[in-house]
Amino acid sequence: MRTVRFPVLVAVVLGLALTSGTALAKRKPKGLIEQVEQSLAEHHSYQVPAAGTLEVAFSPDEGSENLVLKVIGSAHREIRMLSYSFTSAPVARALLEARKRGVDVKIVADQKNNTSEDRSGKARAALSLLAEAGADVRLIHVYPIHHDKVLIADGETVELGSFNYSEAAAHRNSENVLVNWKNPQLAKVYLEHFARNYRQAAPYQQQY
Repeated sequence: MRTVRFPVLVAVVLGLALTSGTALAKRKPKGLIEQVEQSLAEHHSYQVPAAGTLEVAFSPDEGSENLVLKVIGSAHREIRMLSYSFTSAPVARALLEARKRGVDVKIVADQKNNTSEDRSGKARAALSLLAEAGADVRLIHVYPIHHDKVLIADGETVELGSFNYSEAAAHRNSENVLVNWKNPQLAKVYLEHFARNYRQAAPYQQQY
């Protein structure tokens, strides 16, 4: 079920008034309601039932990386990953192990951060190894920053938070990881988001 909270409704109403150049007081209620409903249909949030188990961890060196690895290790069928920075050797190894046990791995990563701005070459090497192992790796550049950091395992478990898949996130930065285990309806929402970005991305050309 898609819902919008009251503060968002207020913002939309004010936005409609400002963009039209006409005060709300001069509008006919019916016309205003129709315009608000149209805007809400285009800009919505999602509400899903609470389900499963929550697990959290933090950085630096407070379990965040291990929790990400735990989610990857739990996958039996598929992993869908959205990434900004992808330079973590342990995460790359875990995904390679997932491929070895037959898990279908699809990754959408930020293009600029992992190619032209990848001065160390770690991102290009990790993504190339995964592509060579049969992972479906794509790069996206249609947004100023593809800042998603999400893993969806087996269509039921979602890992998210500030944690980039990088050494800095694991050992130097203050970061957080939240996992909702076994919440298929939440996973479905994130899979829709993944599918949108996947369509907007291009296949990765292997580089070493």
